[in-house]
Amino acid sequence: MYLADMVSMGGFRKEVALKVLDPRMTAHNDAAVRLRDEARLLGLLRHRNIVAVDDLVRFDEGWGVVMEYVPGVDLGVLLTSCVQDQHAFPPLAAAGVVQGVARALEAAYNHAPSGDAPLRAIHRDIKPSNVRITAEGEVKVLDFGIARAEFQAREAITRDSNFGSLAYMSPERVMGDTDSAAGDIYALGVVLWECLA
Repeated sequence: MYLADMVSMGGFRKEVALKVLDPRMTAHNDAAVRLRDEARLLGLLRHRNIVAVDDLVRFDEGWGVVMEYVPGVDLGVLLTSCVQDQHAFPPLAAAGVVQGVARALEAAYNHAPSGDAPLRAIHRDIKPSNVRITAEGEVKVLDFGIARAEFQAREAITRDSNFGSLAYMSPERVMGDTDSAAGDIYALGVVLWECLA
């Protein structure tokens, strides 16, 4: 991830986050396909709790996704800081964070772009480091890189693989059952428990 300026030919300038593949990953076609699919999926989703994508670009080194820059801190860093400082994460704040993530997941799952069928997007990697909180208290869900969704421009073949972070996987996902939105809800419950504990 890089902090960058997006500059248009008309002189419009905007601070953005630029997500590019590690040069070692460019040889892995699956990683490039997933990055492009993430950009396309996020381009279909416009929601206040989901990081926005502005463009998918090709560089000499490979593909990059131009995304909304979200100043703030990820929830994982915030929770680690609370533990180190021996401060409890405020329960009301935990409820607000979980509400924002739940709204993002609902929007990703049920959004029907241009009257098409719903995307049925499943994030598959909900965890504190994929939740960003701004100084104003806005909650943004990041990293749809291993999401599963149904939309026409997809390149990746969706398989029921154990993508994600083991500590946040539902027992069904660990056992290899078909992915469903319930797995994201389970992971969000684990995140809430971490906030409160």
